Amino acid sequence: MLLPIGAIEQHGPHLPVGFDALAATEVAIRAATALGRSGVGRASAADPEEVRAAALVLPPIAWGLSPYWLGFAGTLSLRPETILAVIGDVGASVARHGFSRMVIVNGHGGNAGIVAVAATALAEHGIRAAALSYWDLIREELDAWSRHDGGPIGHAGEVETSIALYLMPELVATEPVPAEACADLAAMAAMPYAGTFYAPPDPEREAPGGVYGFAPGGTRELGERVIGLAGERLAAFVRAFARGT
Repeated sequence: MLLPIGAIEQHGPHLPVGFDALAATEVAIRAATALGRSGVGRASAADPEEVRAAALVLPPIAWGLSPYWLGFAGTLSLRPETILAVIGDVGASVARHGFSRMVIVNGHGGNAGIVAVAATALAEHGIRAAALSYWDLIREELDAWSRHDGGPIGHAGEVETSIALYLMPELVATEPVPAEACADLAAMAAMPYAGTFYAPPDPEREAPGGVYGFAPGGTRELGERVIGLAGERLAAFVRAFARGT
């Protein structure tokens, strides 16, 4: 089972509040579709390793852990214990139907720690689980493809704006985002110890415009590459995870 999770939070003046769940769900669907095209799930019982690699996509959990965005209209945030309880209840439900493996596909940076805990706790229901953020599957490529932000997924910046232009252009505001509303994500990524720890964003100080990254640099073409490759990499991960490797 693939369980997408995102957040309902502001994404600058130009992207929808539900962006994170929409992106994570699309990556999960791409992975499940790729597994189906490869014949996985249609193999004979004589090939159980392939049968186990079939993937179903659960309805996404739209809400996430977003307390630092509550100063912006449209943001809704769940408590960590609520998220753990919801994922646990979903896991208990699918376990009753005979499923024993789950991959939590995260689309919101603030969820990363809590979904890792949730994956661990799912063992209580007999579920062997893994949790990942879809952008972590393509880190090297993002480093090479991101012309403005230097590789990090950011928040409503170059990469997420690109994804939105590809997946949901009708939900992207047509007014250009002023450059001064965009926090310099590349500079943040170049700071000492960047990438070696997690600290919640401090948008009041760092990004009062609600954007981490250079939103005007987003392109549909970049979004297509990001989603396409993330789906392929997730499918490859599911194959390996299903085999216990």
